Amino acid sequence: MHRFGRSVQKKANDRWGGVFILAVVLAVVGAWQLGGVLGNLLGEERQAATEPVPGMEEVTNLPKSPAPVNLTPKTFQVHFVQVGAFRSEGAARSFVQELARQNVVAATTQRNAQGLVKVYVGPFMSGEEATEAQAMLAEAGTAPNSFTVAMEVAYAPDAVMAMTGSVNPDLQMGLDALNNYLYEAGAWFAKRAAGEPADGGVLVTLGEEMRRVATRLAAGEENPAVTRFLGMADVATVNAADIEVAATAPPGSEEFQRAMTGYVTLLEQYHNFYAEEASGQ
Repeated sequence: MHRFGRSVQKKANDRWGGVFILAVVLAVVGAWQLGGVLGNLLGEERQAATEPVPGMEEVTNLPKSPAPVNLTPKTFQVHFVQVGAFRSEGAARSFVQELARQNVVAATTQRNAQGLVKVYVGPFMSGEEATEAQAMLAEAGTAPNSFTVAMEVAYAPDAVMAMTGSVNPDLQMGLDALNNYLYEAGAWFAKRAAGEPADGGVLVTLGEEMRRVATRLAAGEENPAVTRFLGMADVATVNAADIEVAATAPPGSEEFQRAMTGYVTLLEQYHNFYAEEASGQ
């Protein structure tokens, strides 16, 4: 026995065994390469070169960056027909359900300072459409005391600066996205209520933009205007999800009414956001 545990003969055998294994490996590799050459000459396809490498799918299928949002904020009006006002929220909802049975799409508002819950029919994107709907409701006896309501959606960059005391690009971008959302959602509801097809894809895109802006703002300094925007962004996120559900529901359904009520709530919050600034509150 050798002092290192291996004899000279054993080392020789290992050496020749290693040479033999190496020769076999080289022979196999050479045969594979020769087979590839012959395959190319015979027109055979080699699939190994085109198959994805295991584990590389995550690299090649990276999520794409979100497409930029083309924000076009503007001042506009959303119109409704007010068909009732109730002290009881339950009574207001019962009236909405009664209107739904008559194929009239309506929604309730948040309780106002006078303690009233209003019932709105709409929205309409023009005053003419609202006036026509109000006349039809009055003539049919559904809502003889109804009247039209116009809610302004402002676009006022100067007011944002006055609220924050300095330029805040993220807040302005978020309000611009919310402005666009209110317009597009109003048009979506108007089309669906009229039985026309409506695409809600742009609402999803605007909702994502608001969430990105809200994330950046939440990490910054606190400001009353920013805090109010973050609250509206949360309402818009919920409303976008409700609209996605309502997209496959009939206009008179509970899903549609819930989405429309959320929209009216968001519209009032946005309107009050600028109205209170204009009045110095």
